[in-house]
Amino acid sequence: MPLFEERLNVMKEVGQTLLDKYEGSFAAVIRKCEKKGIRLVELVTNDFPSFNDTAEFEGQKVAMFKRAQIVVSDTWLLFRGQGLGAFIDIDQLTMFADYRVPQSMAYFGALEYSESLTEKLKKQTLQIRRP
Repeated sequence: MPLFEERLNVMKEVGQTLLDKYEGSFAAVIRKCEKKGIRLVELVTNDFPSFNDTAEFEGQKVAMFKRAQIVVSDTWLLFRGQGLGAFIDIDQLTMFADYRVPQSMAYFGALEYSESLTEKLKKQTLQIRRP
């Protein structure tokens, strides 16, 4: 599994934070956001450091919060916008560029891959590069 140690550390961090601050339940995190997806992004990025993806660009701190927004989006999808997933501001999240965006664009013909890249994707032979 790629990045096994990093993934394990994230799971430990999440578990410990849930135990320390949220009675061991992510549902408690969701309830604390009061149906606001933007608030859930804030809670996740503040309380779970591995989800606080920021970088420095030209001396300025730039916050992406991609992973935190994916948490909100996936929660909304899982609950189909109901119950714990009923975020009143889901439309305020930014579009995050994960693999689904290019997949959708390719499906609708807005993006075309070269033949060599298409073959690599089909065969799953792309190299993983670590920083």
